[in-house]
Amino acid sequence: MNLSTASRLSLLAVTLGCALLPTSAVAEVRGRVSTAGGTALEAARVEEVHSGETTSTDAHGFFVLSTDEAPYLLLVRHPRFEELIVELSELPAAPLSLVMEAKQAVYEEIVVSARHGGDSLSPTSISSTVIEPIQIGAAPATITDAVTAVAGVSENGQGGLFQVVSIRGVSRHRVLTLIDGMRIVSERRAGAATSFVDPLLIGSVDLLRGPASTFYGSGALGGVMQLFPSASSTPWLAAGFDTDGDENYIAGGWGANGWSFNLARRSANNSEAPDGEELNSGFEQFSASLAKRWQGAGGRSYTFSLLPSFGRDIQKSNTDFPERVTIYPRENHLLARLGMTTANGWRLHAFAHPNELETKTTRVGDRVNTVNNEAFDFGFNTVRVVELERWRTTARFGLEYFARRGVKATERQVDLDGPTSTPPASTITLDGREDEIAAYGSLRRLFGKASVEAGGRFTWLGQRNSATGSPSARHRDDTAVSLFTGFTLPLGKGFEAAANLGTGLRFPSLSERFFSGTTGRGTVIGNRDLDSEHSFNTDLSLRWFGERLFVSGSLFRNEIDDYIERIEIAPGLLTFVNLTSGRIEGVETEGFFQPSEEWHFSWNAHHLRGRSDDGSALGDIPVDRLQLGLRHQRGSWRFNAHLELRNGKDDPGSGEFVIGSAQLLKASVTRRFRQRWALTLAAKNLLDQAYRRSADDKAPLAPGRSFAVGFRLGL
Repeated sequence: MNLSTASRLSLLAVTLGCALLPTSAVAEVRGRVSTAGGTALEAARVEEVHSGETTSTDAHGFFVLSTDEAPYLLLVRHPRFEELIVELSELPAAPLSLVMEAKQAVYEEIVVSARHGGDSLSPTSISSTVIEPIQIGAAPATITDAVTAVAGVSENGQGGLFQVVSIRGVSRHRVLTLIDGMRIVSERRAGAATSFVDPLLIGSVDLLRGPASTFYGSGALGGVMQLFPSASSTPWLAAGFDTDGDENYIAGGWGANGWSFNLARRSANNSEAPDGEELNSGFEQFSASLAKRWQGAGGRSYTFSLLPSFGRDIQKSNTDFPERVTIYPRENHLLARLGMTTANGWRLHAFAHPNELETKTTRVGDRVNTVNNEAFDFGFNTVRVVELERWRTTARFGLEYFARRGVKATERQVDLDGPTSTPPASTITLDGREDEIAAYGSLRRLFGKASVEAGGRFTWLGQRNSATGSPSARHRDDTAVSLFTGFTLPLGKGFEAAANLGTGLRFPSLSERFFSGTTGRGTVIGNRDLDSEHSFNTDLSLRWFGERLFVSGSLFRNEIDDYIERIEIAPGLLTFVNLTSGRIEGVETEGFFQPSEEWHFSWNAHHLRGRSDDGSALGDIPVDRLQLGLRHQRGSWRFNAHLELRNGKDDPGSGEFVIGSAQLLKASVTRRFRQRWALTLAAKNLLDQAYRRSADDKAPLAPGRSFAVGFRLGL
């Protein structure tokens, strides 16, 4: 990776600081969570309150929590069970046996989608789903493939490895993407993609659906997607092959004594649509993760992580291919994070993220444009958590800083019909920097079994560009305030209600304001005069916890002012404007039925509608969808099937076209051998449906029927 001197020095400082800190062994609290009848509870969230460290139980109810030295205060949560608090004065010699009391009845084996994973910042009233990629029947090729099984979460934009998602009809830069608390920003107009991290290296993905700007900052208008890298405690190895583009992968890892190291390599050729059309979707990618946890002096605990990723020749799949071919020859990332937790409730993490993306666009018989984007992102977040036990209140207040330096876009153009002796000219189309400072706080109060939470955030943003324009046109400053309140209320007989009100904000990106040049979609001209987007978000949820049945439904409405939209001002020439204000309304439902320990049926559905103030359709609103899931497990065999019924879209927004309906079926079967290794056979798009993953007018047909085989050792 071509890192600047400042980037190298910053990463070296973080690494040396980690190495010089005094260390001692990390304590591990182990245990099993079950029902009163002894049935294992999967997906229970276990938190050590003093340190803020969290984990979740596995399919057999077991957990391992790496944390500070004693004493411990464990808080165990599960949506269908009463909270459990466990106080320990010393490290237990044997694994704990924790029994949870059901809200309605004693359940059998339970797999719940509505739960929080590694994120302890978000309010409990917001709809949250945790996905564990390796627990999915067939290993997903990307994080997007894994998370779109959640109600309200859909593919957006064009196809290929860089496919992004929308949450409740909100997408692009309006969905905040985090990796272990580190904000991921992209100069791509489609928004940030997490495809540079192999899904086999991810332990869990937290998906927050609702107003979250108060807790996470700019960009969380519709929700947050946060990835948590996996922490290996034993050696493992995985490999697989998929006929879709002859995709293949190999990955492995090791962990012991607070260390964890994982490595993955994945590649694919171009795939094929059901009608035989070639899809420009090949790539090669390497990614890894290194993490260390240790205990320091004075009750402090530390974490350090490093996540490098290198992508080569990533093809862009869209309808312009093959007349206009876009490829990303290089995509490089290096994320470094150092975190510290103190005994008196302070939590701090600092991170650095140098990144680079090169885009090459070839117009057959015309010219080749190459744009190199590079940036050095860094920041810190410090928060104090105070438990006011007398008033049953938890207070959080903190300060967050996020900065970007060396945000540069350099474009080179070669005319294919011009003189070969003429060297290509280079133009700096963006040379910017950005600073964002925010102060925030929240209070959560318990009233019996009900809880109320409220918070606020003040944010200042400064952006600078030295590439083009007069001095007065090279900078913008913005400020914004966001507020939130929410509650959860048990209603008796298994019913529980939750409601949220929140304001959101999204500052225009550096590229939207200052970049002018060639992209994979066409030539773009930035607009310095863009105003920030603001939203007012409301949602109401009702859940019912039956004896073997769980049902949840949500109504939501998101009113957005100064909606930033990309418009075409001439053929192939685009710009950004505050086009309109509008509202997105919708309903979600999800649930499951567990008739026995062997059978599990699940479903989710959503219906959304987005309209501007003049009544026209908003872009990026996903199609209505119903998903049905079946899991059957008996002995060492597990069978998964998933049916998705997608409606068409006949009211496209700006930059979209009409698409038809589709019925998508996928299935997998896994056989475990001696509890140490497993073999999985899987199939996708079994009905070989010709469909488009989104209504984007550049989205090609999705790949056709494919079959896959996967192997994993060390489960």
